[in-house]
Amino acid sequence: MTADDRFVRRRWQARLQRLRPYLIAAAALVLVGVGAWVVLETSVLGARTVDVRGVSTVAPAVVRAEADVVEGTPLARLDVASIQDRVESIPQVESVDVRRQWPRTVVVEVVERTPVARLGGSDDGRLIDADGIVYPPAGKAPRRLPEVVLAAGSGPRAAALREVAVAVGAMDADLARRVRVVKVTSRDGITLELRDGADVAWGSAEQAALKAQVLAALLEREASAYDVSVPERPTIRP
Repeated sequence: MTADDRFVRRRWQARLQRLRPYLIAAAALVLVGVGAWVVLETSVLGARTVDVRGVSTVAPAVVRAEADVVEGTPLARLDVASIQDRVESIPQVESVDVRRQWPRTVVVEVVERTPVARLGGSDDGRLIDADGIVYPPAGKAPRRLPEVVLAAGSGPRAAALREVAVAVGAMDADLARRVRVVKVTSRDGITLELRDGADVAWGSAEQAALKAQVLAALLEREASAYDVSVPERPTIRP
């Protein structure tokens, strides 16, 4: 190798040394660009499975149909909020959590409504949850739920149902199963008809937890009527 060759070689080495940071940065940008393209534009990390969790009465197929996740859609581009809104439109669903599970799964975690009573009359069969929301059962309705009867003049339906939900929701399972009918004549006029034929004057939904505790204690004594509308001063009638 001549002196001129060694000189040229050293010049190129020096240039490459100066360009090295720029070449590394350019390579990194290319890698980032390719990675973003793979994640955002291809089906390599696209939805393949919709994992439905938490359902017991609603069929997973119904949830998947409402979620409407297009197979192959890149997980990074999924509109999670829209999926959640669509699944929450199912009447039996109380809340939904949707999340991505890389590399190819969409998890839909469902919380179903829990019925505390059912509507009677022309709406017989429809259920009422702990918030007073009325909805149709997804399958066979639970047995021995109290039946709710709203009398004419009982006020706005939604408000009356919320009162009922608070009252029944305060009862433990054993006490709720002993209630056959919940009658609502006014905001302060909730009465219970027990399965053994006894009547209970409940009053309003206020102090519902205390009223439930007092009634459970009173039921240890057989009577034809109980009054817990003022729970601090309950009465019974033989």
